[in-house]
Order: sequence, then structure tokens, then C-alpha cells
Amino acid sequence: MFEEFKNMTLTQKKEKFMEIKPYLIILLVPIAFTILFGGMFSPVFVQNIPIAIYDMDQSPKSRQVIDNFYDSPTLSITEDISSVDEIKEKLLLGEIHGAIIIPKDFGKDLNGKKGAKAVVFMDNTNFMYGNNVMSAINTIFETVNAGVQMKYLEGGSLVPYQAQQSVYTLNLVDRVLYNPQLGYFYYLFPGLISIFAQQAFLAAGVPILVEEKNRLRDLPMGLSKEFVNVKMSLMVRRFMLMSGLSVMSTMACLRIAMKMLGFPMEGNIFVLILFQAVFLGAMTGMALVIASIFEQVAHAVQFTMFLTIPTFLSCGFAWPEYMMAPGFADVIKVIWPLYYYITPMKDIMLKGAGLELLKPYLIGCILFAAVWIPIGLLLFGRKVKLIRELHS
Repeated sequence: MFEEFKNMTLTQKKEKFMEIKPYLIILLVPIAFTILFGGMFSPVFVQNIPIAIYDMDQSPKSRQVIDNFYDSPTLSITEDISSVDEIKEKLLLGEIHGAIIIPKDFGKDLNGKKGAKAVVFMDNTNFMYGNNVMSAINTIFETVNAGVQMKYLEGGSLVPYQAQQSVYTLNLVDRVLYNPQLGYFYYLFPGLISIFAQQAFLAAGVPILVEEKNRLRDLPMGLSKEFVNVKMSLMVRRFMLMSGLSVMSTMACLRIAMKMLGFPMEGNIFVLILFQAVFLGAMTGMALVIASIFEQVAHAVQFTMFLTIPTFLSCGFAWPEYMMAPGFADVIKVIWPLYYYITPMKDIMLKGAGLELLKPYLIGCILFAAVWIPIGLLLFGRKVKLIRELHS
């Protein structure tokens, strides 16, 4: 095979490359993007978030509280602050993502049991930073507060054990599930891998259909049914091959994420494959519809690229369905299949959800494919017939 390729002319090599290009897109593009974005988001722990501390009190007590912040791996502390305006400017410039202001008389109020207060500024334009900053600060202040209360109680008639029991009579023990480190990569990867599969399949499949439509346009009107059936069988085989390569590519992306980037795969791999197979069937229906609309490959490809963000933001992954406007999610479920794939991917990969729990998504995706594949075939066939009649 290598010798055959070596003996080809440049034109023949270009034609060969164009022939296999759709399969290379489906197989390699998701893998390349997984390595690229995985490397970018791979730190599992969100650490060293820069925050500022403005100590207006400058007392031993305020110093004692501030020292606790230096022990937090989540926060990176700077105290080179001289005013609240400077804090606001640094937040605006993105140099820090939060700030703590310890007011004057903080230590005096703390010693006098007058309810000493500190002010927290938080840049929540990035909610992942904001949640981590707030969680770390709350933990530190709860620890400091418990220590202060125990000292007061021990200063009375209680022994240390009794003081500790009094302080910790009622406690809230939090357990953050599925993404305990509140990391970017855990959250984003199931969504990214779903979008990679969708866009690679459209980028490869839609141009094939548009080119086929244009090829049929130029064929004689008296085309035999046997010829059409042969070509239809070839198209089915090509789409089945693309679906198989898409599943292989997703598995490769998952393996890379697990081995190189520490992503935990909790669920059953075969359930995940089942969902992807049904999803790609539904996407075939949408590819037929898109190909029936556009005459030029470039226009069809541009349109599929524009679908990336709208479909991602409206599929219930980034914004939950119950918070959408009434009726919005129902429309999305009817016109685009990503909703039935992206949430199950997240639940399988991060939560280990099984098929029984995700059955409604699977049934929904099967129904979607059962409706839209015939619609796509009908539209595609009518469009071919129409342009053939016009062309003749």
C-alpha cells in the first residue's frame, strides 16, 4: 500500500487525501482537541487563587487571623494593599479574584466579644474561582471562630474537652460529590467530548451529502433504480464507518483523559457507547436536513460551525433545564438531539449512572432519530429530484 501511494502523482495523492479526509476529521480532531483542552484544564485542584488582604486594624488579633490564610493551598495571599480603591482596581484588572478587608477595631471587638466582622470582596464573573474562594474563606473563618469560642469557654469553668463539646454541639459536615475539587476539567470534559463528537460528525458527514446531491444533479434523468440503490448502499456504509470511527475516537479521548489527565471514569463504558451510537443516528437525520438546504459545501460547513455554541448552551449542560424559560427546553428536545446525549455523558462519566436511570434520555434519542432520519431522507430526496429537474 505504501508503494502504491509512493507511485501516485501529486494530483492522485490530493484526490486520495480528499477521499479519506472526512474519516480523518472524525477520528483525529476530537483526539487533538482533547489533548489541547485537556492540557489547558488538566489541574484537578484549583489552587493559588490570588486574593488580597487589607488589614486596617494592624493588631495582634488581626495578624493572628491573617496567618491562617497562608496555610490554605487554595489561596495565594498578597498584603501589598493600601486602600479599598486599590482592591477594586485589582479586581477590575483581574490581578486578584477576591479580597478580605479587616476593619479598624477588629481585634478590639474580637476581644470584647462584640461580634468582630470582616468584609469579603469576590469576583464572581468566574463562578469556579468565586466558589473556591468563598469556600476557602468560610472554612478558615469557621475554624478561627471555633478556636476563639473555645478559648472563652476554657477561660471560664469548662475544661478543654467540655469547651470543645460546647462549640461543636451542632456542626455541618459537607461532602462535595462528583467534583470534590471544584475543578474545571472534571466539569468541562463530558461537555467538550460531546461537542467534539457532534461537530466532527457534522463537519465530515454534511459535505459528503452535499457533494452527493450535486453529483446526482448532473446524472441523466433516466437513472436506473439499481444504480441509485447501489449508491444509497454506499452512502449508508460510509455513514456507518464514520459512526464507528466516532465511537473509536471518543474512546481514545476518554483513555487519554484518564491516563494522562487524571479524569475519573465512574460508569460503564458500554452504556456510553450505546448512547453515542444512538446519538450519531439522530445526528445523521440532522445532517440530511442541513445537506438538503445548502447547495455549496462551504456554506454548509460554516452553518454547522455556527451550531457549536447555541447547541452547547441550550442542551441543559451549562444551564439547567428547570431554569430555562417555560417551553424552551421542550423545543430544543424536538429540534436538536444533543440534549439526549450530553447529560447522560456527564452522569455516566462522573456519577457512574446506569442505563436504568438514563433510560428516558435513551428513549428520547431513539424517538428523535426515528422521526428525523425519515424527515431528512424525504427532504434530501425531494431536493435532489427538484435540482435534477431544474438542471435538465
